[in-house]
Amino acid sequence: MSKILVTGGAGFVGTHLVSKLISLGHEVIVVDNYSSGKESNHIKSAVYINNHTSNIDFNTKYDVVFHLGEYSRIATSFDDIAEVWKSNSEGSFNILELCRKYGTKIVYAGSSTRFAEEGVSHSPYAFTKAKTAELIKNYSDWYGLNYAICYFYNVFGPGYDSSPIPGYESVISVFEKQFKNGEPLTICGDGFQRRSFTYVDDIVNGLIKAWEYDKNIEVQLNNPKEFSILEIAKMFTDNIIHIPARLGDRSTSITTNNNAREKLGWNSTMGIAEWIKNIKQRYERKQ
Repeated sequence: MSKILVTGGAGFVGTHLVSKLISLGHEVIVVDNYSSGKESNHIKSAVYINNHTSNIDFNTKYDVVFHLGEYSRIATSFDDIAEVWKSNSEGSFNILELCRKYGTKIVYAGSSTRFAEEGVSHSPYAFTKAKTAELIKNYSDWYGLNYAICYFYNVFGPGYDSSPIPGYESVISVFEKQFKNGEPLTICGDGFQRRSFTYVDDIVNGLIKAWEYDKNIEVQLNNPKEFSILEIAKMFTDNIIHIPARLGDRSTSITTNNNAREKLGWNSTMGIAEWIKNIKQRYERKQ
């Protein structure tokens, strides 16, 4: 049994990760400031601490830290830049210092925005996430830090609509609600921007495999099948309207390696088309 810290463990992906780690018999401590997580996401047997990573306690040693607790939205990051910096830069620096103090491995939830065609400077969110990934690798060179950086690609699955904060839902969650309410699906811009989508259980599996891998590694946890946002919307309905593009939207994110498959033996198990088909079937049975 390992003693594990999960930052952001009351959020969408964090909740699924904590649940899996508990089921494997580990001791799990969660630090979350509930900016997007919820107490209703708590998993029995895990310990939850209401705190910001910028105030992390340096008196506890962990066997591994899963660092998911950062500001995690592009469009709102322009207005919230102070919190983006506090969370993604100050907070992540403190997590790295905690890991350095005890020689603890960090498993970091990186963002696929790093591989956008527009570059890493197209939003405060993308910039800070990319810089934290670079800092983690520098800590390895400077201090011998052990790390795994796992890049997320538009995660979907049960609970993806759990955020209490407007603007924190995924596009799939927004489309699903609009579809069930009989509303037109709103697409930002022309809808030609392409995305890869990854099932949340696959993300959790990849995070754990990356922790267990005995070398430093960067992996992209993505389903290789890409779709445009317009194609995704049409999987739900043809009742679609276009609204102005949002600041920071990217055209696509480029997959640059297959390390997750080659080195971790990881693969995606559910595609977004299958997920949407299941949503529509469940909805139609209720009608």
